[in-house]
Amino acid sequence: MRGSVGLARKMQVPDFVVAATVVGFGTSLPELMVSIRAATTGYPNLILGNVVGSNTANVLLVGGASALIFPILPEGGAVRRNIVIMALAIIGFAILAALNGLGHFGGVALLGAFFAIMAATARSTLQARKDADSSTPLDWVLGMPTRPVTIAVCILFGILTLPLGAELLVESAVEIAQSFYVSETVIGLTVLAIGTSLPELTTAVLAALERRPDVAIGAIIGSNTFNVLAIMGVAAVLSAEPIPASSRFLAFDVPVMMLSSTLVAVYAWRGWPIGRATGGLLLLSYFAYLSVLVVVA
Repeated sequence: MRGSVGLARKMQVPDFVVAATVVGFGTSLPELMVSIRAATTGYPNLILGNVVGSNTANVLLVGGASALIFPILPEGGAVRRNIVIMALAIIGFAILAALNGLGHFGGVALLGAFFAIMAATARSTLQARKDADSSTPLDWVLGMPTRPVTIAVCILFGILTLPLGAELLVESAVEIAQSFYVSETVIGLTVLAIGTSLPELTTAVLAALERRPDVAIGAIIGSNTFNVLAIMGVAAVLSAEPIPASSRFLAFDVPVMMLSSTLVAVYAWRGWPIGRATGGLLLLSYFAYLSVLVVVA
């Protein structure tokens, strides 16, 4: 992620665009690797749990923690545009998941939407690049590389180590599920979701400490969009069979994800600050959600 941010800054891309694309998508690479590993090894329930659980954790856990440190103040046209994209992506994902699971067709549809969004983002980024102030560094990333060689090494090291981490995480999660006699979906919603959301949490906390709320909200929006479009799209295409969604999952976990994402979307659209009180409520809501999962497991 640091290598990618360093590269984006050398290209003079504005902060929010970097946060919503490079950072938001970069912090979702663990979810992508885990989902690919789960799809190719025959654990489809882990995929749905990981994606939906990560999106919920991004809003309630990541958003709540960063708001406790420094209030998040969403503003600007780019924020609203990306909020609409995130909301439409989540709605489309929920509809496809309810239609007898996500098969190859659904995966292609999600990936098609993702690449269309990337094309539109590339065009807007070229325009934003013209107006960018290249003299303002993203100092919220500790030790951000600036030399081309260092940037390349950081990116390459991340690419090489991500698959190994994904394999270890998936195999360990399956062993936990078997040992405690809980479903793979619940493990995906808890252990995998929190584990793969740690990059988003770290990024948001760093941004809050440096008082960069645009980076925090951009990372959450970008990550949630990437999760439901790219990750679920790739997993559905690679999975030998349609990825099933249980009735309980559709009736509880998906609505919780949609409600939490709708909450941050309303705040961002209206330009309302997410202060410490709201951040505390978000964290309490997440712990309450985890408690329910433990009880029903």
